Amino acid sequence: MTSQLPEIQISKRAFDQVKGGSLWVFSNEFKTKVKGLESGTWVRFICGSDFVGFGYVNPHSLICGRIASRTPPQSILELIRIRIQEALAKRQSLPKQSRRVIFSESDNLPGFIVDQYEDVVVTSLTTAGADIAQEAFVEAVAAELNPQFLVLRGDSSVRHLEGVKNYKKVFRRSMGSATMNLVAEGLDRAQYPEECRALLEAEVVEGNVRYAADFVFGQKTGFFLDQRENRGFLGQISQGKSVLDLCCYSGGWGLAAMNGGAEAVSFVDQSAEALALVEKGISLNGFKKGQANLVTSDVFEFLKMNQNKYDIVVSDPPAFIKSKAKIGIGIKAYTDLNRAALRALKPGGVLLTCSCSFHLSEEEFEGLLKTALQKQGRVGEVIYRGRQGIDHPWILNRPESRYLKVLGIRVY
Repeated sequence: MTSQLPEIQISKRAFDQVKGGSLWVFSNEFKTKVKGLESGTWVRFICGSDFVGFGYVNPHSLICGRIASRTPPQSILELIRIRIQEALAKRQSLPKQSRRVIFSESDNLPGFIVDQYEDVVVTSLTTAGADIAQEAFVEAVAAELNPQFLVLRGDSSVRHLEGVKNYKKVFRRSMGSATMNLVAEGLDRAQYPEECRALLEAEVVEGNVRYAADFVFGQKTGFFLDQRENRGFLGQISQGKSVLDLCCYSGGWGLAAMNGGAEAVSFVDQSAEALALVEKGISLNGFKKGQANLVTSDVFEFLKMNQNKYDIVVSDPPAFIKSKAKIGIGIKAYTDLNRAALRALKPGGVLLTCSCSFHLSEEEFEGLLKTALQKQGRVGEVIYRGRQGIDHPWILNRPESRYLKVLGIRVY
């Protein structure tokens, strides 16, 4: 029963922020000492005699408290099941074959990410509190989503800020059973038996495009669902075009372009494993291999040596800015990359450029793109503005939920 959990006093300022929609309580906003509590301990937050919320604490993190409910649930299991039900109700229009079901704070469940690919559910637990609730989480996901396989990933890069160790686990539903059984775990691919092969060599379907994926060892949860609508735009403008897909990973952008009728697509990534997924994706879709050029290279090095010009260049790098302290360095990296991408673009061509850095504002992103254009002596006309997909909700009261910025620029 959650009524028996420890009660933690927070400041009036934190109380007001929670009432305003925030789910975070910072370390300097506690009146009760939490250093003696285990990282991830679930508690009741109070202010004076007022109940504020139900969630968990981590004494070792700057974001020391996270709120998961402003009303006290009967149990953690009940809370997670309710949150999944609420999230599904918002996503009824999205196909089970590829959708995000839970997006952490945006779905009022901090530290939990749930992606569904038909009868496979891939999850990411990013905080100590999510780890503590792991058993209830597995039970809730099994009950509400009824997967054949459940991949539990605790390998997000943000986990080091929580001071927690990484892990991976795979559960499988037994024939005729309502429970999920652990069938494999560990950070080494060799530890995974043959029955996990379908997860290591998986397929994601998005509209008419099929992508190869690795749900256990691939990036994030195996695929980047947040660019769905933006990839759709690329497909609409790709007919007969030459396309350069930078930081391509499994080919999300480039394969969408090929599906849209692109004449030729060059895929560039420094990971040979990523390009192997691209090659599989080309085969899955029946595209002509001669239309694709796969290049294993750092994108900066590739663009330095490249002599070709393209009708469309896609720049979708990993986040260059991981903290506020890195904003200056990150802006320079984004500027340099976009300047190099512009040099590879034909006059009248389109640059589709992205940033997934939360700490970089939309205004700053547009500003650095303006700088890149000016330094290259080019003029850019904005023809498309995109953001994260609708299954990655952006909550106005929670600025941390808005991170992805995409601009389509016709360049002269």
